Amino acid sequence: MVNALWQGGAKGIKVMDQRLISTSAVRCVGNTLILQGRVYSPPYKITAIGDPDRLKQSLADSKAIQTYMVYVNVYGLGWKVADDGTVTLPGYSGTVDLHYAKPVDR
Repeated sequence: MVNALWQGGAKGIKVMDQRLISTSAVRCVGNTLILQGRVYSPPYKITAIGDPDRLKQSLADSKAIQTYMVYVNVYGLGWKVADDGTVTLPGYSGTVDLHYAKPVDR
């Protein structure tokens, strides 16, 4: 979902209570979510800032979301997309250090 929102032009995304940046890793392990060292259980809330119509269209066009929607319909999994009007996202509070990148000597 996060990738589809970025693809749809999201200006900012929050997953649960954490603001995402370009280096954020959203990892799914079973039915839990690991984000910046914290573990979350469903239900998940994702908030995105951007053009609502464009974001919704990007979700609809996403092959991954289309596959998930099959499971939503077959197994009754949760899914809700809503326009909450004007929202504010918190600033990113984690580290922005790259721990594994090394400069190339030239």
